[in-house]
Amino acid sequence: MSAARTTVIAVIVLAVTFITGLVAGFAIGRFAHFGRGPRGPMPQIAATMMLNRLDHHLDLTDAQEKQIRAIFERRHARMTEEIASTNAEIERVLTPEQRTKFQQMRMHLRGRR
Repeated sequence: MSAARTTVIAVIVLAVTFITGLVAGFAIGRFAHFGRGPRGPMPQIAATMMLNRLDHHLDLTDAQEKQIRAIFERRHARMTEEIASTNAEIERVLTPEQRTKFQQMRMHLRGRR
């Protein structure tokens, strides 16, 4: 086999390997984002992400970070209560069959989180 032909084959193998790695890395990263992102309760993760963003842009002090985290926690508790109240109000309007479907929808959404 000539040196030129060996070089062409080597370049093709490297290109295919690179492209395969690129596609695999993208696919794994995409699935990891949805199925295995940061660990922990979602509200806590969201609060941490928002707090990090605020800190990045505003250069918060430790005391400010602590106060803002407390605000997030307090608001989360209120939102959770409001959602539960809204769901109960919706269920009172629905027929028993619709209520069953509504509860299944809610379970499906919880599974996706």
